[in-house]
Amino acid sequence: MFNPSPMYRMLVALLALLCTCGRAPEPTQDAERPAEVRGTIEERLITELSPSDDLAGRQRNAIINRAIDRNYDVYAAPEGYFYEVLDTGQYSALVEGDIVSVHYVGTFLDGTEFDNSFRRGTPLRFRLGDLIPAWNMALQRVRPGARLRILTPSSLAYGADGLVAPNGDTLVPAHTPLEFLIEEITILEE
Repeated sequence: MFNPSPMYRMLVALLALLCTCGRAPEPTQDAERPAEVRGTIEERLITELSPSDDLAGRQRNAIINRAIDRNYDVYAAPEGYFYEVLDTGQYSALVEGDIVSVHYVGTFLDGTEFDNSFRRGTPLRFRLGDLIPAWNMALQRVRPGARLRILTPSSLAYGADGLVAPNGDTLVPAHTPLEFLIEEITILEE
């Protein structure tokens, strides 16, 4: 029977520690909601379903179905995206023109990830107003330190053009509704 020496155990522990130190943090997970709360959310969201079968109506229904399936407590913004403020943050609300740093995860409605600043280890830095319309509008609903979920139709995301990487790879196909979890929102000095 193998009986590792104390030195061997220490090296294994050190190696395990080193392997975990360089990993990017994962976004925080949402708590499971009680059944009665899930039922109330589902009833409210069902009333938001669109009777229209055009592209906008199909995307709206797909977004609502994603929210129901995942128990998201989202609300419809008048502009057409859905949002859930998971943590309101502190201080003054963000305004257009603020220089902001955020971490985020972008997914398709089936849950497939297409972008993740946590995995890159670098937050996104931008001027509020210079991004896709859903982000520009939704981020003005929160304060620094907030957590926010956005589900957006393609018309308020990358639209008919989709998102293409500099090397020509398609990151987001045309007419694709998206989901974003945005965290660690910080206002930066210019």
